Amino acid sequence: MVQLQTDNIGKRFGKRILFRSMTVSFDGGVATAVTGINGSGKSTLIRILAGVMRPGKGSVSLFVDGKVISNENHPFHMGLVAPYLNLYDDFSPAENLQFLASARGMPDAAEKIDEIMDRVGLRSRQNDFLSTYSSGMKQRIRLATALFSDPDVLLLDEPGSNLDEAGLELVSGIISEAVERGKVVIVATNDEREASLCSERVCVTDYL
Repeated sequence: MVQLQTDNIGKRFGKRILFRSMTVSFDGGVATAVTGINGSGKSTLIRILAGVMRPGKGSVSLFVDGKVISNENHPFHMGLVAPYLNLYDDFSPAENLQFLASARGMPDAAEKIDEIMDRVGLRSRQNDFLSTYSSGMKQRIRLATALFSDPDVLLLDEPGSNLDEAGLELVSGIISEAVERGKVVIVATNDEREASLCSERVCVTDYL
């Protein structure tokens, strides 16, 4: 059982308040769409949940199988997809994933790399430099990177960005599979097609 909780979190930039007093529970086996107009704070919330940005107030807690996960270990339980995440263009996807495997202490990652590149439909190109990839192909690699360590929580910020119809079907399958396996899935989007893949919704502007 996995659960991600926010307790009275808030965030502001200068005088501009994005959200305040947000207390929400994201449960395993449920996909939640985080909605709101452009600039309303969706991506900021995803960054806070991922632990790459601190809230102005409040806290984020992660529970796995009834155990509290320390904040410094949150990233080891999370997979993040976001347009602002940089990939190393001078390396191949296989090399990028091998670097991630080393950072996560995952030995013998070659078979896992083949498997995940199959999952995103790019195994035949896994040894090509990312600089030769289109924007849509790079988005598939971001998805591969998020899935690689089989995280308990999937944070998807505009996951369909730059993807064609086949890519959107891939995102739909990833979300469905993660929900079936009891993972927490959070999708930040203002695209109704992506939001419709989720059974729950949180609108950030409800917390102004």
